Amino acid sequence: MIPIRTFAATAALLMQPIAVSAGELIVARENTVNFPWQLMDGMGADTYLIETAARNLGYAIEFKKVPWNRCLNQIANNNFDGCYSASFKPERMGFGVYPMADGKPDPAKRTHTESYSLYTLKSSPADWTGQTFKNLGGDVGAIYGYSVIDVLKENNASVFEGDDLDQLFKMLIAGNLSGVASLTSKADYYIQSNPDLQHVVRKVEVPLVKKHYYLMLSHKLAQDKPELAAALYDEIEKVRQSEDYQKYFSSLFK
Repeated sequence: MIPIRTFAATAALLMQPIAVSAGELIVARENTVNFPWQLMDGMGADTYLIETAARNLGYAIEFKKVPWNRCLNQIANNNFDGCYSASFKPERMGFGVYPMADGKPDPAKRTHTESYSLYTLKSSPADWTGQTFKNLGGDVGAIYGYSVIDVLKENNASVFEGDDLDQLFKMLIAGNLSGVASLTSKADYYIQSNPDLQHVVRKVEVPLVKKHYYLMLSHKLAQDKPELAAALYDEIEKVRQSEDYQKYFSSLFK
């Protein structure tokens, strides 16, 4: 893991004149909707944030939409410069780099904070107390490669790993799953987009876990252009706190 020092490195980069286009970065995201962070039309709050941060540094971004595990594998192979948005797992440091401070991911450089929730049938007694599961009558479904799988297994839940929410909620309705564990905003948006589910599916009130999410960069970019990596993370923090970002974020809910 290559430590990324932000302040001095950023200052050194930003003091240099930047051309209209300093270059292009190839950045991957999952090929599905994760409202409000990633939308199928190519934008979303995280996409806006990363694109704006790069543009402020003089870089254009070519975005790629691919399955999540491919996002990670492609930056591990240095075929992409980055992928987003990833929660922190120590084993993912083999794929790429996070913005680090004192040996831990720096939450100030996050793209966003998000929770995972448990969804089950309204007729089901399945529950999560915040510390333990109750009345799970079968597997809990989660999308393959998502970090919540570790949380489920650590709490002795039997896990079915599926391809997407469409598959998992169909299995839930058919009685083949006891629950679905998903990113909260992602599942809420999916249910709102499928009115039939609203009558039969409920969200357990207590979140399973809350995590910060980050743009991960490839080891090659961090090694070859450490000043750019540091500047990009600093700019993400700056843009996320900006009035323009807040206005854009609010517009997604209108």
